[in-house]
Amino acid sequence: MSVQLVAVLVNVALAVMKFTVGTLAGSQALIADAFNSTGDVVATSVAWMAFRYAAKPPDADHHYGHANAEALAGLLIGATICATGIFICTDGVRALIAGHHKPAPETLALWGAGVTAVVKEALCRVSLTVGRRNNSPTLLASARDHRADVFASLVALLGILIARLGYPIFDPIAASVIGVYIFLLGFAPLRTNIAILMHESPKELDQLALDAASKVQGVVRVTQVRVQPLGGSHRMDMVLLVTGGLTVREAHEIAHRAEERVIAAVPNVLEVHVHVEPA
Repeated sequence: MSVQLVAVLVNVALAVMKFTVGTLAGSQALIADAFNSTGDVVATSVAWMAFRYAAKPPDADHHYGHANAEALAGLLIGATICATGIFICTDGVRALIAGHHKPAPETLALWGAGVTAVVKEALCRVSLTVGRRNNSPTLLASARDHRADVFASLVALLGILIARLGYPIFDPIAASVIGVYIFLLGFAPLRTNIAILMHESPKELDQLALDAASKVQGVVRVTQVRVQPLGGSHRMDMVLLVTGGLTVREAHEIAHRAEERVIAAVPNVLEVHVHVEPA
């Protein structure tokens, strides 16, 4: 079972638990956190489907594969995080402006927030490990979302605890803080995946590729390196200068060696296209 599918099932269970416990225990902060988990169900479901779709090989209509489906899903996850934060914050602020404060939440709400924090931290660590291993922007965006949930649950836990100590206003305050933090956290996946979809080139990869190709015997100079992001991977176009008197076969062999050297030296490069010109 994939990490994303496990995350979807866990988020469904957490959302049901927090809505139930938050309602029974009278905690606005825990109910706000439940809405957050509901957004996670939608976002993680999309991420899981995109992860599977992105693994499809190239076909007649998608010559470079389907990897950018992950970036599109990561963009949606970021937008979902921001929208969820706005909703939660607005609801909390509305309660504060109204000035009507319910009694302090029951002890059961503390357990609900604590269990959520532990479970989401475990999901975050698993998603980070697998995401870094596969350089998956979708899994890494999901990991950031899980970490946001840990913070949200801890804030809910603190707000409920202070409310139970005699300051019930801290329950809706905690709900508002959760909303603001989640909204701000949504910008990271938005920025990262917009960059991928706009083919923004990671500058450090340019230099790594240039250094690797320059060391190939027969290469006089590397005049151009272009990087195209494909989800969590990349393809490259390079222009090499070689001695003008070489045969076509000799120039081709040099280009082939340069491709192999670059793929070995630069992480997550699927393909290198080399154009050879006379020096």
